Amino acid sequence: MDDSMRVSSADLSAVVVGAGSQGRVHALGYLATPGVALTGLADVDTASAEALAAELEVPAVHRDFHELLAATRPDLVSVCTPPALHLEVVRAAIAAGARAIHCEKPMALSYGDAVAMVTAAADAGVQLTFNLQRRFEAVHRQAREWIAQGEIGDVVTVEGYCPNLFDWGTHILDLILFHRQDAAPEWVLGQIDVSVNRYVYGVFTETASLTQVGWADGVRAVVSTGREPHTSALNLENGLGLIVQGTRGRADIRGARTLLRRFGKDDLLRESPFDTDSRTWDRGVDPAIVAGTADAIRDLVASLRTGSRPALHAEHALRGAELIFATYESSRSRRRVALPLDRMDNALTSGRAEGFWSPTGELRSTY
Repeated sequence: MDDSMRVSSADLSAVVVGAGSQGRVHALGYLATPGVALTGLADVDTASAEALAAELEVPAVHRDFHELLAATRPDLVSVCTPPALHLEVVRAAIAAGARAIHCEKPMALSYGDAVAMVTAAADAGVQLTFNLQRRFEAVHRQAREWIAQGEIGDVVTVEGYCPNLFDWGTHILDLILFHRQDAAPEWVLGQIDVSVNRYVYGVFTETASLTQVGWADGVRAVVSTGREPHTSALNLENGLGLIVQGTRGRADIRGARTLLRRFGKDDLLRESPFDTDSRTWDRGVDPAIVAGTADAIRDLVASLRTGSRPALHAEHALRGAELIFATYESSRSRRRVALPLDRMDNALTSGRAEGFWSPTGELRSTY
């Protein structure tokens, strides 16, 4: 382990539940944060947990996260399990006295579970954040600044695309909210296709979808999904992308580049200088994710120390999850859904059980 990643005189302890690729990313984030000691890992795959612990010199490894929490009583807990376990681990971490919990996305299996996590943390006075780390990416921060400065005039529409709504859609919807200065939407109109039994992280998801989001000021956002699984989930053309249309121009945000153009002009107005060509990947993990997660962890630790609001406060994740589950509800009920969402289930899985959709075959995503 690089000596620069070690911390001394740590006054906060942290553990990571889930030692897969994202668990490793969170662990590296804690090791890069001054004043924090990474004291334990938990995973049902003990071999993976022990290998990661040996690599990063983490002292404690447990198969059962309850045992880890009881043995270490950490200040900080990262939840890097599949989403089906998020609520259970968050509740256990609160009960064990954690002061801050940083959870991976997708948020939960239902809107009710998502609300329950946020409510439980708020009631206990525990800081809860979700790893929507793309808010820290320079390309999005620069684009947000340019848009807020009026470089493309007043925002009219936002167009987004990604492979699926439940997982990748978590990021694209959060980024739309980010670029809209986190203004609360008023309604969602959605349609989903459920042609096959498709699963992401073991969770049943749509085959394709369209989501329209509306705000009181007349701005609309549209997100389309569904090109994957017909092409690889890691195909760059299948990644996240946003086009923000304004009254005087548009911002095209994809990868590590933002292009701003004025209507009626051939020349670029602005182009962000961020370059990804020289990046090296670590065990298949995008270095931007590693860097963004480290930024998120440093921010949540700073917020814990000062009492300030963390940049990735759980309310951001909850609002994005609301848009996902409202899309499912809109498709099931065949209506525009007013927000706040008043249905606590997952209309996609409930609708399948009720016979609204009859998917055939089976396809499991590999990520």
